[in-house]
Amino acid sequence: MARLSKDKIGTLLRAKHREPVKTPLYYAPPFLDELRKGLQERLVSRGGRPTVSEWKVVRKTRYSKETWQWLAKLAERWSQGGVSVSPSQVAARIVEEVHRAGAK
Repeated sequence: MARLSKDKIGTLLRAKHREPVKTPLYYAPPFLDELRKGLQERLVSRGGRPTVSEWKVVRKTRYSKETWQWLAKLAERWSQGGVSVSPSQVAARIVEEVHRAGAK
């Protein structure tokens, strides 16, 4: 099945004009709240930055500035509960959850 372009959909719906609609982060709070709770419950500190003991592989990954800023904002919000969370830990938790959900 071919994907419809935005222009084609507009034509089919007889739209006179189109406007972009951004989906704000707050539309996904249950997902993000569960991720935050799960991460905070698993973080353990042995004197340094808290980490999840099951996470054994450490890799450097690159992010766009916008993505890193979004992760940093999430980390800042998630850290308000008293446990320090890094942007990388937020990213790792999201990836783990998507993997568990069976995304291919």
